[in-house]
Amino acid sequence: MNDKTVKPPYITYKTWQWLIDELRSHEVIPGVIDRSYLSKRSGSEQSALIAAMKWFSLIDDSGAPTQLLRDYIVANENEAAVMFKKMVEQSYSAVTDGSFALGSATTNMLADKFREYEISGSTLTKSISFFLSAAKDAGIKVSPHAKAPPAPNNGGTKRKTKTPTPLPPTPSAVPDALGHGSKPRPPREGMVAIPIPIFGGQDGVIYLPDQMTAKQWENVIKMTEFILQNYRDTMAEEPMPSQSKEDD
Repeated sequence: MNDKTVKPPYITYKTWQWLIDELRSHEVIPGVIDRSYLSKRSGSEQSALIAAMKWFSLIDDSGAPTQLLRDYIVANENEAAVMFKKMVEQSYSAVTDGSFALGSATTNMLADKFREYEISGSTLTKSISFFLSAAKDAGIKVSPHAKAPPAPNNGGTKRKTKTPTPLPPTPSAVPDALGHGSKPRPPREGMVAIPIPIFGGQDGVIYLPDQMTAKQWENVIKMTEFILQNYRDTMAEEPMPSQSKEDD
């Protein structure tokens, strides 16, 4: 069984076949299988392909091709099929050595076995999917009841939802903080009323907690500027309310 630091391949089997065909299409095998050689693939595919090559012992830790890879690439179709079956059986020995009922396993049984490789979530799903394709290609009998488990909707990791930036209130939703006079209403307990003098009109007011840190003050100043700017733009887009009627 491979060292536990090397995980089972989780690349798509089609992408794996692309790499083997690519290697066979050249007369000379590259000195290393690295990201520059795999530049046609995405960054994540490059990492997964290199890991898969290490899993099958086709390259060493430095990425240099092993003799197994050199022999596999130049083998004829029948020889390559025999070699690949042996590669799969040896690499997945914990699954194929007879200690596990691969021929009658269910999806959950196979998933539990693959969790011994210390993988989970979407990686587990992809790894089992690759194995099933590889086993079929190698002629290894696998239970018809064993399928790749469905991938979790969120990739197995619950992501934190970013709090959306609050939209500026519409004029109708703004509370009459000043009442009908020019003096602000008394603030709630733990709050302070900060008057905003307005030339040619009644004063405004902003209510804030009476104890804030320097960082909180900095954030409040930025957010207040943002809200007031957007609120002013909103006011400009809407017709001014009629001043002919007195408030009830």
